[in-house]
Amino acid sequence: METSRDQTVLVLEDEALIAIYLEELLAQAGFDSISTYSSCVAATEWLQQHTPELAVMETRLRDGACDEIAAILAKRGVPYIVHSVERDIGGRHPQMDSKCKWVDKPCNPDEFIRAVKECVPDHGRHML
Repeated sequence: METSRDQTVLVLEDEALIAIYLEELLAQAGFDSISTYSSCVAATEWLQQHTPELAVMETRLRDGACDEIAAILAKRGVPYIVHSVERDIGGRHPQMDSKCKWVDKPCNPDEFIRAVKECVPDHGRHML
């Protein structure tokens, strides 16, 4: 199924307080459309109809690892930030490429916003 990219950020986080915190940081970075999911199944269903501008994800949610979602994002060329306490050898997620960043949990807000801006440097340039 063909999906068009929109200016939504996909957030994958199963801890409600952390999800709210990330949503606030993304709003500070200029995003006003954020879709947050706490399960891989729900996120995968959302991805059947949407392609986000950016994704922020934990490596695992309640129903398993986010590897399949990372593969979908990579295939579509969507940059993403891994926000996790889990670190793979070398600090990289299995699907990470040059468009992806790793931000340790808990994160410094400035570090997180900097990573967002590095992933989507053109976001907001068309806005007044």
